[in-house]
Amino acid sequence: MENKEKLEKIKQLTKKEISLSEISQQLGINEYEVMALIRELRLTGINIVTQQRDDDIYMYNHGEKELTDENSYQFYTDEENEFKFVAISDTRFGSKSQQLSILNDIYLKANELGFHNVILCGNITEGLYPLNNIYSESNFLDDTLRQVDYITEYYPAVDGMTTYFITGAKDEKHLQSNQINIGKRIELARSDMVYLGNSSCTVNIDKVRMQVFNPKLVKTYTTSYRPQQQVDSFRSEDKPDILLYGGLLQMEKFTYRNVVCISVPSVCATTREMSDKRHSNTIGAWYVTVKTDKFGNLKSVRAIDSVYYKTNKDDYLRPKVLRLTMDNK
Repeated sequence: MENKEKLEKIKQLTKKEISLSEISQQLGINEYEVMALIRELRLTGINIVTQQRDDDIYMYNHGEKELTDENSYQFYTDEENEFKFVAISDTRFGSKSQQLSILNDIYLKANELGFHNVILCGNITEGLYPLNNIYSESNFLDDTLRQVDYITEYYPAVDGMTTYFITGAKDEKHLQSNQINIGKRIELARSDMVYLGNSSCTVNIDKVRMQVFNPKLVKTYTTSYRPQQQVDSFRSEDKPDILLYGGLLQMEKFTYRNVVCISVPSVCATTREMSDKRHSNTIGAWYVTVKTDKFGNLKSVRAIDSVYYKTNKDDYLRPKVLRLTMDNK
């Protein structure tokens, strides 16, 4: 058995908890060779955890899933003590309801207005549905790698602009089904896209703490309930200054417990699943300017909403690549 086959076999065997001795027996190699192969898999981003128990070592493969959710990223304000970014969420690539033309328009407007950073609050893909699921036909891309390749090719690219993104509940379906972290895959393929982590990330702007978040919880009838619930879960000393909340398909800004809460809308037309669950769906983006004082603390948050009231039917059938370079700006 060649080395590549052994690595693939170990990946499959460790999808369920298994002992080192049993892997050694099934592959016909000694335990030292098995551990060397485990190390090789870890270097490629496969998280196989091991635990000593009795007289053996037991293993489990978490795939490309991160084993901690404590992600953070640092930004700094400009000479005017300002940091500008566009906040979007739920692009839902792979869905027949995706709106690439609207996403392209958001990037063009951002470029014109001098916004060079985009923060995407999760659900960059529609994820996966089992074949027997009634919503499986709502996707035109039905597997993980095709969705990653599509984003690599079609996601807008504008010179001087960077997209920072977390993955959300929809994206996590790829981990659950295929043990593939699409955030890492996209970041490797696109130098202008930075993966901030799964579900959440603490983004620091000078000394301002902003929590970028995508929930696994369903929507509620009142639009402010989920952000308020999230803020209530923070101890006073752990509260961020800003909460950027994706995945709710809504647009709202309010302050609660001294936290500026911004619910970020989708960039996707209403899917059949949204319609069946009676989920309202606001489409658009926030153009946000965070201003700090001379000490780097929060001074103000200005957020301008941009709403799209009309979507483009069957937009996925006519994808247009936005590639804006310094030569054609």
